Amino acid sequence: MSISTKTPINRKERIEELFKEHEHKFKTLDIDDPLFIPKCAYKPKSGADYVVSFFPSELKRAKDIYLEFTSIDLEPEDPNRILYKWRFNPHYAEEYEVTEPTPKGDVRYLVPVSELIKIEVKMEDTVPKDAGLFPDFEEIMDPNSDAPLSQMTIRDLAAILMTRPVSQKKWLNDLIVNKDKAPWE
Repeated sequence: MSISTKTPINRKERIEELFKEHEHKFKTLDIDDPLFIPKCAYKPKSGADYVVSFFPSELKRAKDIYLEFTSIDLEPEDPNRILYKWRFNPHYAEEYEVTEPTPKGDVRYLVPVSELIKIEVKMEDTVPKDAGLFPDFEEIMDPNSDAPLSQMTIRDLAAILMTRPVSQKKWLNDLIVNKDKAPWE
């Protein structure tokens, strides 16, 4: 039996310190009360890809989860301190691999790191409430949702890939034409 010489960490305080590194990103993106849970990325015995694991109690909150890769002692693993987001998937119980239960019966859901979205925000970034670049966008789209992928045409894809305003959607052409003027660039 080995005796640890490490001083026990206060997990709550350490998570608050980690959160402070990313607080400006949440403010810039206008994200109120984000669910921030630092996680270790690892390769499970059963797979070749890196995963992060979530407890059912974390997933039952039905919220996007923001994370930074850390060690088990909550030390940042990446010197760039990248923030990631896992978009909540209501079908997590059916779609993700589950760990073997612990003696207490606890399990975790394994989410591939490849499903995480990298959040990139510069300190100086600000997104004005009314950028005025695409005035007809809200008339076409429901502001509470994005356009369904099923409404994307091959012409739209060509416009995006070639960065040419050849779409029949004015708002998409405006995005392409004004890409250098966009406030988030």
